Amino acid sequence: MELDDFAEAYILLGLRINKHIDGYVEHYYGPPKLKKIVDSEELSSPNKLLNNWKNLKIKLQNQDFEKKRYRFLDSTLTAIKTILRKLNGESIPYFEQIKNLFNLEPVLYDDNFFYGLTKKAEELYKGKGTLSERIKRIATQRTIPSDRLLDLYMKAIQLARTRTKEVFPKLLPDNEKIELAEVFNQSWLMYCWYKGNYTSKIEVNLSSHHYWTHLLYFACHEAYPGHHTERAVRERLLYRKKGYFESSILLIYSPEMVISEGIGVTAESVMFSPTESIRSLIEDIHPVPINEVSIETLIDQSEIRRGFRRFESNVAYHKYVNKWDDKKLIDYAKSFKVIPDTSIKAQIKFISDKLWAPYAMAYQGERLITEKYGVRPSPKDFRRLLIEQTLPSDLT
Repeated sequence: MELDDFAEAYILLGLRINKHIDGYVEHYYGPPKLKKIVDSEELSSPNKLLNNWKNLKIKLQNQDFEKKRYRFLDSTLTAIKTILRKLNGESIPYFEQIKNLFNLEPVLYDDNFFYGLTKKAEELYKGKGTLSERIKRIATQRTIPSDRLLDLYMKAIQLARTRTKEVFPKLLPDNEKIELAEVFNQSWLMYCWYKGNYTSKIEVNLSSHHYWTHLLYFACHEAYPGHHTERAVRERLLYRKKGYFESSILLIYSPEMVISEGIGVTAESVMFSPTESIRSLIEDIHPVPINEVSIETLIDQSEIRRGFRRFESNVAYHKYVNKWDDKKLIDYAKSFKVIPDTSIKAQIKFISDKLWAPYAMAYQGERLITEKYGVRPSPKDFRRLLIEQTLPSDLT
């Protein structure tokens, strides 16, 4: 694809920022010559990059883009400017960062929502001991041995792929594919690295605990119809068919990531009802252990897990807005009696990572999508999210 001056300047700016913030560019599959230029040159000063941004902003105003694409690029440039302000030493309040990076007005979820889930958990997790002890005991029983993880995830991914092709016929590129790999000591559980040419590498962190009840959720989130699907479809429809150069470079701090994480979190619910999800797990992926609870209880427990996925953004809020230390965050999380100690520590590790500190708020994309389209978005609405340049503010 031949790029004009604006497209090249846009991509070069993102790649140059990545030399300051390793991981800022999550994927790039555009013209290799641009990456070679940046790799071979000296590190650009933050002030020079800010001047490059100013020139790019002026050039955007002279582009003949359709309104939706213009808004998408303009919002992304706002996110880029915010990063450059920080690189230039400016102190920016956390909420202002989130608003500008993600085109998002973040919310603090009501603690009563989580206490309500705790009350349900008291009824669903039977046995002796405190609720935390009962949940920990069951979690231990559901932990997947590390030597079986990749095989079970691949089974779940294949099942999700089959369902995705049924629900969204002709959406996936014919030659798309996924590779699985083991990694250790990461701040995340799984990660989908998009490589271009409709190929993704999904890494599974073996240093974390994985549970058989979560297999299908993560298969849908990371692969079908989640991150891999979204990126492969956009490469085909936006980059290759329409020439949208911006789809070839994904910036970790950008409004696009809010929609992407919203897609990931809601992906399973679009493909499977709660009953279908549990039945698929025990019939096609991981036969239910003899001492496991009923299907009905498994479904109810999955609803509690789904609700507590929102909890991480509260932890980030209290850490960065209310300045809580780790001890206070742990005590706060323990007050709900549901979150295992390992999960609490993993959440704090994730939001404390320099790269991921603002990123927890991107998962509020799930809130925006479900408030707009319901807990189970229709395939029609979900398809639109996959193929269009939607901003978080478009969903409010």
